[in-house]
Formats: sequence, C-alpha cells, structure tokens
Amino acid sequence: MKTPVFPHAAPQARISMRTCLGFGVGTVGVSIMLNTVTTYFPALMSTVLGQSPEIAGYLLMISKLADAVIDVAVGSMSDRARTRWGRRKPFMLGGALLSVVAFLMLFAPPMMGQGALMVWMVAGLVIYSTAYSLFNVPYMALPSELTDGFHERTRLISFRTVFVSIGQLLAMAGTAWLIQSGGGGRSGFATMGVVMALIIGGSMTGTVLSVPVQHGTAPVAGKHLPGFAQMRAIARNRPFMMLLGAKVFQFLSFASVASTMLLFMLNVLKVGYDGQIVFAVVQNVVTALAMPLWVWTGRTIGKRRTYLIGVMIFCLTTLSWLLADQSITNLGIAARGVFGGLGSGAIILMSISMLGDTQAYDRLLSGEAREGLLSSAIAVIEKVSFALGVAVLGLFLHALGYVPTTGGALVLQPASAMLALKMGFAVIPSAMFAINGLFLWAYDLDEDKLAATRLATPEGLGDTAT
Repeated sequence: MKTPVFPHAAPQARISMRTCLGFGVGTVGVSIMLNTVTTYFPALMSTVLGQSPEIAGYLLMISKLADAVIDVAVGSMSDRARTRWGRRKPFMLGGALLSVVAFLMLFAPPMMGQGALMVWMVAGLVIYSTAYSLFNVPYMALPSELTDGFHERTRLISFRTVFVSIGQLLAMAGTAWLIQSGGGGRSGFATMGVVMALIIGGSMTGTVLSVPVQHGTAPVAGKHLPGFAQMRAIARNRPFMMLLGAKVFQFLSFASVASTMLLFMLNVLKVGYDGQIVFAVVQNVVTALAMPLWVWTGRTIGKRRTYLIGVMIFCLTTLSWLLADQSITNLGIAARGVFGGLGSGAIILMSISMLGDTQAYDRLLSGEAREGLLSSAIAVIEKVSFALGVAVLGLFLHALGYVPTTGGALVLQPASAMLALKMGFAVIPSAMFAINGLFLWAYDLDEDKLAATRLATPEGLGDTAT
C-alpha cells in the first residue's frame, strides 16, 4: 500500500511566512473560544445569573460529553472529503460561522425565565462544542500535512503559539476590560460577547483563506470509520498513545486553572478583574517572546525534555499561589505571570509539535492519511477532560459552600470555599501535571526514530518522494 503523497514541501523545506502567519492566526479564535467559555461561563452563571457553579459545571460537562462523538465524525469526514477547497477548509469555515453564533448565545442571552434560560444555555453550549470541533479538529491535522520537517514543524507551531498568546491575552485580559467597560453584570458580558464573537469569526476565516489547499488521498475504502480494527491500529502507535495519556492530565490541569482563576482573583486575592488583566497580559506576552528560546531548546535537547522543563516551571509557579493573599501586589502577580508564561509556552508549543510528529509516524506505519482521525482523538480527550474538570470543580465548590450571587456582586465566602478555590487553582493543576510528566517520560519519538521509520518502510520511501 502506498502512502498518500501530499502537496507539501520536502522534509526540511522552509514554510513561507505567509503560510505560517495564516496558519497561526486561526488559533486566536480557538483560544478565545476555549478560555473565555471555560473561565467566564461559570462566573456569568454564578455571579450574574444567580446559578450555582455546580449547575454551570454540569452544563459544560453535558454539552461536551454529548458532543465528543462529533469530533470523531468530523475527523473521519475531513480525512475523506474531496472538494475544490481541499479536505479541511469547508469544515473549518463552517466552524468559524457557528462559533460566532454560539458565542453570542452564551454571553448575550435575552431576558427569560430560569427554565428557558437553561434550555437556551444548553443549546448554546452544544452549538459551541460543535463549532469548536468543526474548526479545531481539521485545524490540528494541518501541521502534519504542511511539512514533513521535524524541526520545521516546531517552527510552524511556534507561530501558532504566539497567536495562542494573543488569543489568551484577549480571552483573559481583553474580556475583563470589556466586561468592566460595558458596565459589568449582564450588559458587560453582552458587550464582551459581541466584540469577541467578531474577533473569533475573523481570525478563523483568516486561516481558511490563507493556508494552502490540502487534498491528500483518502484512507482505504471501508477503513475510514473508527471501528475496532482502526482503534487497534492507532493503539500500535505507542508515541501517540503516550501523548494521548499526557494530554488527558494536561487538559484536566488547564480546566482546573481556567474554571477557578477569576473566582480566585475575586474572592481570595480580592484583586478583581484588574489582577486578572495584569496576570494575563504578562503571562501571554512572555509566552510569545519565549518562542525563539523554546524552538532552540527543542532543537538542541529534544522536544520531550523541553516539554518536561515547561511542566516543572508551570507546577512551581502554580503552587506559588498558595503563598499569596490579599496583600499581593501587581509585582507579585506579574512575577507569576512571567514564569507561568515560560512554562505554558513550552508545554503548548511542544505538545502540538509532538502531535504532528505522531501523525507523520502513523502515516508511515499505516500507509493511511488519517491525521483528522488522530486529531479527533485528541479533541475528544480535550473535551471530556475539560468537561470532567469543570464539572468536578463546580461540584467541589458547591460541596464546600461557595455562595453564588447575582448582578456581579461579591459576598464574604466561607473558609471552606476559599480552600476549595486554592485547591482548584494551585494544588489540583500541579498534581495533574505530575501525572502528565510520567506519560511524557515514556514518550520516545524523536527525529532519529522518525527518520529511521521513513527509510525502513516502502511507505516511508513513498512519503519522502514529494
């Protein structure tokens, strides 16, 4: 069986700046979608709409779990799609349009009764999850198709990570500023929703219009669906399975941080939206500026070791919040932002670059172009992990007595609720990344192994003849 030959460059050919920028800009929308909903939806429900954070957690969990199967369907369909715009672009454009609709539904809901509000929010979350899948699953398949270069793939992802920083900056600091400027409460969230919906749609559409068309060759007839044989074949890709396991705990950690950050800033540190803005600005600027360092480190000592360095920095920074109290200054927040940005940058850059490597490795092992299916597996893990993480944190906060409010008001929370916020923002994320590191320790795909596999198989010989 001959491996599909993609219209991308030879293994170490340099990707054009236009392609790098066009690919990267779409992640601004992805970052805003993921981080804003995870961070601000629980806050909207519990401080503006008068709902328990437990309810918000359940809603997020149900929508993501119910929609996880869509990830696999989108991945398989985009692998097989044949259009004049290539395999991925039609799905990504549909996701961009639906993302705008979903964001407006979630953050600018009309006035309605509690029962109708719950139905509205469930519908908005289902559309949100579907839109996220339609764009992000094909999007994550692109790095393996755009280049075969082991380190060139890291360079491509470094542009994406810079745009991740921009997206997170908008998702954490820009949103807080817009909510404040809009008067806080329901009107503030609605203002934020409209502005961010436009940015999401614009950035995602920019990627659709900018990246080269990728056609490829469909998986073997009858083998495109994720049946047991297909799953067993994927399971034989040991590096991918190790990365998949690591991703579970990475997403659980990020979900815990994202769903408690704003409540931690508001209730524990008493620094409000201003503190969140300082932290988000510093962290994401540092993440972007650190990309040349981490690209060089990945090339010098390897991607896995660079990832583990990022994990150690992230864990130490996260645990340092246990030492913070209401006396914290902007300098103390900014210092944590510096180290948080360094650690997050290494983790985000290397995890996505390593995913592209495992997809290329799978293509060599199987002779099939199923990058979309592998991307969908990661997307399912992301959604399920985030859903469980947010739901468990919501239940945890409710069990320990967190008091919900309306209209953006703050009340004195009991000591047990303050402990829950500290655990959710500092201890639980660090514990999740400690387990994540164990999976990464067992990950063994490097440049030499990928090159040896390419040379040792007929499929690999065909793959290099591009």
